[in-house]
Amino acid sequence: MFRRAKTVRLVAVLCAVSLLAAACSSSTSTSKPSSSSKSSATKSTTPIPISIQLYSGSFYTYLADIAQVQGFFTKNGLDATMINVTGGGAVAMAAIASGSADMVMGDLALVGPYLEKGVAVTAVTEATLAGWEIVGAKGETFPASYPASVHALAGKSVGVVGLGTSSYDYLKALLSTAGMSPTSVNYAALGGLPANAVAALGADRVAAAFVTPDLAYYLINDLHYQLVYNFNSVADAEAAGGIWKTLAGKSDGFMWATNSWIAAHPGGVSRFQLAMEEADVWMHNPANLTKVLADLEAQKNVPSFAAGPAGPAYFKSILPYVVAYVPAGSATAFRSFWIKAGALNANFPPPSKWFASGIPTSSAQVVANVKAAGEGKLGNTAS
Repeated sequence: MFRRAKTVRLVAVLCAVSLLAAACSSSTSTSKPSSSSKSSATKSTTPIPISIQLYSGSFYTYLADIAQVQGFFTKNGLDATMINVTGGGAVAMAAIASGSADMVMGDLALVGPYLEKGVAVTAVTEATLAGWEIVGAKGETFPASYPASVHALAGKSVGVVGLGTSSYDYLKALLSTAGMSPTSVNYAALGGLPANAVAALGADRVAAAFVTPDLAYYLINDLHYQLVYNFNSVADAEAAGGIWKTLAGKSDGFMWATNSWIAAHPGGVSRFQLAMEEADVWMHNPANLTKVLADLEAQKNVPSFAAGPAGPAYFKSILPYVVAYVPAGSATAFRSFWIKAGALNANFPPPSKWFASGIPTSSAQVVANVKAAGEGKLGNTAS
């Protein structure tokens, strides 16, 4: 059954998922419930209720939105209620912690501190492969390659979401691998609204700003700003070396379900995973691009700059990041990164405590799972 909660959708260009990572507290180990196999889970026809939080206008939760609109949740026996989040990741996690929602999308920097406080959740699948991009103001000139591009930030103001957020930690780590002190730049807290970053760059109040890939697309392709560094690029990560080399090709954008929901609904994780995998394959089938755009626009779930004729080019740039698989080693790599960054305690539990089984590690595995479920007609994202 399709059911969408009646909440006000965001009118901003996008809602950044990892807005405010909570400060670390004493670590509390959590145990991970087991999940049934996908083959056995999908045999039952009893609908399982689940409430899923969406970030309106953001590609971070496009996959879940499409799974709902195209009926993949219903097909796999899930009665999904979609809740539109209007306050970012901190608000979404607060809903999970209070028990008013079953699922949230977020990175480990956002969710990890809640795990340390005893909030019992498990990463059950992927939502996005994308991280941050650094875009320079028009009044600045940056070298085209790393590390010179990062060295050019010295002595200048760089916009981040806020002190202690993932963008702040990313910048400090990037400066370190470039051989610079974390104090060699001025950190400007811009908040999570995309309009704040656009205004700060446009007025030259910052020399560069951390933005999400969809906003970077707009700034670079529509407004002709300069890309300084792309955290989504494997080549850039390899060039940066150090911690970034260990993160090259890894991802931190998980969908998290409460352990209470998992325990109450045996087989629910497998149903959810398969629904997301089927949405992944369907969404990446080039034959469905027009329908994907229409579905998302009908849900008012696209940024204004991508509406109408501008949509195809924008979505072709974003769709590679919207997937249901987690590259192998991602959970371990990002656990180590966030511990080193100070966002998590040194004794933060290993992935075996908070990472579900059955998550595909490649596009090919997603396709294989979908074909094994008898849905080979949906397409093939591995080709």
